[in-house]
Amino acid sequence: MFTKAEVKEFLIKYGKRWLFPDFYNKVTWYVVTLGAGIIVTPTPIKLVVYNWMIDSFNLNSGKSLTLSDMGSNHADYWLGFALIISALLHNVFSKWLLHQNDIQVRIKAEKVGEVDRVLFKEFLEIFPSGSPSAYLLETHDFGNSFSLESLKDIDKFVDEWNCPEKSFINSELEKIRKELWNKCHEFSWLIAKKSAPIYGGRQSVVPGRVKDDWDWPEWVDNDVRGVNKMASEVFSLHQNFIKTMREYLMC
Repeated sequence: MFTKAEVKEFLIKYGKRWLFPDFYNKVTWYVVTLGAGIIVTPTPIKLVVYNWMIDSFNLNSGKSLTLSDMGSNHADYWLGFALIISALLHNVFSKWLLHQNDIQVRIKAEKVGEVDRVLFKEFLEIFPSGSPSAYLLETHDFGNSFSLESLKDIDKFVDEWNCPEKSFINSELEKIRKELWNKCHEFSWLIAKKSAPIYGGRQSVVPGRVKDDWDWPEWVDNDVRGVNKMASEVFSLHQNFIKTMREYLMC
């Protein structure tokens, strides 16, 4: 059954249309026009039309029907009003059906939004803007060494967020989540390929044998430049992801 709130919303939203229908429905328009025509058409004209219809009926059926057999012409007005009222009822009923469909669509959207909101909160718990990994991506020059511990947020996101349970129902949100995951995965692979451990749990893109040289080999400069570039891209996607999520989910 419908709640009081739903009934109240329907009455407020569509009550005026009972008196002022928009006639978007052709059936409503035709029936109201017919009813109004019956009411306002002068009686002599209606008699001419009725006689023509009776003559056509008698000619095709072989029977003899007269206008007096049709009863009093006062019934015309009742017929006209009945047609108009039925058209208005049809208009309101059509609106009611559309309203119910709107309610179902809204309920579904609210459920989807709530599921995605919960998932986004999980994301913020492992990889927020203030996380060590986000700070590393934003500020670090990979010509210098860095702590492996600072990569744990990215690693956790890459390891755990490539499954259906971590997918957003909203297709637009899922698209940017997948884009961020792909770029984080690419960055993790690049770090694994271009860096090596040095001491005390630290990692460096610059090999130890050339680290203290005044001029690094060109390939080292290229590696540092490539890692810095991708780190900036990951951070930009990460920030855009959070901003877009907040706008969509209002949280």
